Amino acid sequence: MRDRRLVIAGLVVLALAALLLITRRPAPPRVPAPAVLLAPTEPPAAALPATPTPLAPQIVDRNASFTVPWGAEPTPEPAPTPPPQERRRPPPTPQVHECVGVTYSAGVLPGTLGRILVDVQLENRCGRDLAPLEVWFWVGGYRHGELIQGVSGHPFDPIARDSEGKASIVLPGSIDWYDRIEVRLIPPDAR
Repeated sequence: MRDRRLVIAGLVVLALAALLLITRRPAPPRVPAPAVLLAPTEPPAAALPATPTPLAPQIVDRNASFTVPWGAEPTPEPAPTPPPQERRRPPPTPQVHECVGVTYSAGVLPGTLGRILVDVQLENRCGRDLAPLEVWFWVGGYRHGELIQGVSGHPFDPIARDSEGKASIVLPGSIDWYDRIEVRLIPPDAR
């Protein structure tokens, strides 16, 4: 029985060796299929555009002059470009306190004691309509060069472009007691 196993094992080893030898052989070279040649047909002469023949690259000495084979004229140098013009920036939009004109008059408020009525005329030169809360003004009363009393206010109506608006404000004190009454527009950053 043992001999039988050895014989079977030997046959298996031989079969594997034969299989390896068969698979290791180089495959025969493939022969390409014959190409089918067609007879060339000529297209009509008018249908084909003339194609230029490509030029072989050539090494040219930097100092050498040469002629362009297709007879083109050299490209002229471009005309110098004019310097860029400065862009004119639009003038900055003035702030309201810079473009509103102020005139005023002061008088005694009828029927009261110790109050001064200040009528303020505001001329809109800003180039646009102004809302009431865009225009703030300050009225101050001075005595001997010192500020005694000050109040601020704004008009109640919008001021149209290139027109005038009016506002009235009451300053506490007596008109004959103050040396000077002053009206100023208040810039936005000081409100």
